[in-house]
Amino acid sequence: MTDTAEIFDSAFLRQLEALDAALLRLRGGVGEGARGHGRTQGQSEFRGHRPYSPGDDLRRLDWNAYGRLGKFFMREYERERTEHVTILLDCSRSMAAGTPPKHLLARRTAAAFGYLALKRGGSATLVGQPVVEGVARFSRLLEQLTNAGPVSSTGVAGQAAALAQHGRAPSDLVVVTDGLEPLESFRPLQSLSERRTSVTLVQVLSPDELDPTPGGTIELRGLEEGEAIELQLDASTIAAYRAELESHLEALNTVSLRNGWTLALTDSEADLQQLFIGKLLPAGASL
Repeated sequence: MTDTAEIFDSAFLRQLEALDAALLRLRGGVGEGARGHGRTQGQSEFRGHRPYSPGDDLRRLDWNAYGRLGKFFMREYERERTEHVTILLDCSRSMAAGTPPKHLLARRTAAAFGYLALKRGGSATLVGQPVVEGVARFSRLLEQLTNAGPVSSTGVAGQAAALAQHGRAPSDLVVVTDGLEPLESFRPLQSLSERRTSVTLVQVLSPDELDPTPGGTIELRGLEEGEAIELQLDASTIAAYRAELESHLEALNTVSLRNGWTLALTDSEADLQQLFIGKLLPAGASL
């Protein structure tokens, strides 16, 4: 089994802290009342206090309460109680492809969305796993994501269909995938959108998928049947591939626009700030 530290090492954790700080600077350094995801935007309303937990944002400490009671309490706001992000991670075997493998950035992206929600006093759920509440329990989400390797024969469709069957649709859904499934696979997400779910779609492709270079061969393996074919990467093959990929990306973008999804395409070499600040924010994501 993969160790959590192999994917979420100390350098990654520092990236998370830097990303959170950069987002706060972009908001003008606002602490309380920071924007959340999707439908949780709006003015925050003070609702009370809760005991301090290690890892909480120290800017929300109520020093007056400490002076009176000698204990640390956090100021809590209404949106902090209601903000919740649901994360759908593509665990199909296609996510293992590429250099670097797509699943690495995909899992780190999922972790970053969860971290930002937890840091703002909210909660996060990886589809199929128990809810995680409070930034002090962020390690639980990392453990869940560590175990969510690219081993499944199914991708987004099955998990989205299961969500769509729930009595209550998630308010804010983040989908991290390579997006290479047939467009029909995204129909369950359309059903969720019709139930007022705010969908953020992060599409992760490897550099060699986005821009293959001529020469050599590539092995293509079916996700379910396990058979492989060897494809010669000559100029005509690459031209045909690029045309097909461009057509698919354009179609997925059209579906996203039609359903009001936030869509960001990134390569698997990107770091968190390149993705979140360079791509997700310009695409209209609320972070």
